[in-house]
Amino acid sequence: MKSLTKAEEQIMLILWQLGKGFLKDILQNHPEPQPHSNTVATVLKVLGEKGFVTTEVHGRNNLYIPAVSKEAYGKKTVNQVVKGYFENSPSKLLSHFVNEKKISTEELEQLLNQIKSSKKNSK
Repeated sequence: MKSLTKAEEQIMLILWQLGKGFLKDILQNHPEPQPHSNTVATVLKVLGEKGFVTTEVHGRNNLYIPAVSKEAYGKKTVNQVVKGYFENSPSKLLSHFVNEKKISTEELEQLLNQIKSSKKNSK
């Protein structure tokens, strides 16, 4: 799976939120400043070439449908961040969040319980 540019990611976030949409739907849901419709159409074409969206022709309009889920792309992106910036160590990423005070004690306890539960279920 290829990476997305910022503009491509912004369009994909809109499509993931909508589930599917026509160009006009994407433009209506795009934050200000809204790009020109030709710009969005070009980005959608590239997203199709990259395999991120499929299209269904409805008369003179294309319906754009995500071909990659937000979860799948998020997983790939997180794995790239862990590999590239945290020496391929998820614990170093978690430690970063602890040091930056981006995760609470309660959230850490929930994660620990999740790990313990996962180990019990895998036995």
